[in-house]
Amino acid sequence: MSRLGLYAAALMALLSTTVHCQDSGGTHRAEGGRPTGMAMRGNVLWLADSPPARGDGPPRSGMGGMGGMGGMGGDRSGPPVKRLWLRAGADPQKSGFAREDTEATVDMTLVTPQGKPEGEPLPPAEEGKKNLSFEMPTQGYYRLYHTTRKLQGDTLAIAVAKAEVTNFSHGATEEERSVALTAPRVLEAAPIEIVREKNPGEKLSFQLKSGEEQAFVVLQKGLPLLGARVRFVSHDGWTKEAVSDEQGRVSFQIVRDYFPSWDDFQKRFKATYLVIAEASAAESGRFKDQPYTNVRYQATLGGTYYPSPDDYRSYAWGLGLGFAFLLFCGTAVYLYRRRRVKPFQEVRFDEKH
Repeated sequence: MSRLGLYAAALMALLSTTVHCQDSGGTHRAEGGRPTGMAMRGNVLWLADSPPARGDGPPRSGMGGMGGMGGMGGDRSGPPVKRLWLRAGADPQKSGFAREDTEATVDMTLVTPQGKPEGEPLPPAEEGKKNLSFEMPTQGYYRLYHTTRKLQGDTLAIAVAKAEVTNFSHGATEEERSVALTAPRVLEAAPIEIVREKNPGEKLSFQLKSGEEQAFVVLQKGLPLLGARVRFVSHDGWTKEAVSDEQGRVSFQIVRDYFPSWDDFQKRFKATYLVIAEASAAESGRFKDQPYTNVRYQATLGGTYYPSPDDYRSYAWGLGLGFAFLLFCGTAVYLYRRRRVKPFQEVRFDEKH
């Protein structure tokens, strides 16, 4: 390899080297994909708008998480249809399909913008299909609650997997949008749920970016839940834990965990996050004619985030500097070789002398 090629290779290696930083309050995955820190209490069920990937690879591209248009279907002449998949596991990329538990009871409630505040039951999935689907004919927020109850010894385990999907099109009037935006996003009958707190001045086309702060509120039957253990899991498995305050509120900074090569960087890359809230209470009752003395609550909420504009700007700066360096080296080598070229001189020999 020429000296110019070695210089270029060294520069590319230097610019493409990235230091992966982590917040001091966060925790990484331990061996086997199980997060360290908060103990795993059974299986984690959550709703995603992308099916599990085959093998251990990432989910299918373009399918994204809550709030986007991934997982959309239906006839083009009719209302859009949202498809969701119930998945099991605390890793957004590697969690698989949730398996049916015959010992648990399942309730599915769909709350629509113009429907009843308490929602309506969602029909089960069609035979042979693993996704849950519903139409979105009106503007606003659609919320699906998948609630399971299961008795484990003297403890009743209640898990609420929630998905919030937005449907705002350009054809809506200002009045329709205003009504949809001001509608409540809380189900007062939910044993536990997580609500993403809207940022001040948030637009309809809001997209969460890496590096930004995002707050969540944990509620129990519509009231703030104090002391709930909340875990945030990023697309790449980075986790951080927090405890809800008197308002049921926790806040997390969305870490940057998207580090592709220059050629593979996509500024519209849609990453999935997962929020898990857990709480316990000494409550007595009966479930399926069996007594219990404790209740363990678990709530999940999925969502999406995108690379920060600063990320692809830094990539662009790196590429610009790299090309500038290569241009400088190429110009220097060209001038150097030009100076070493000896001009042609004709030499004549006089054979008479």
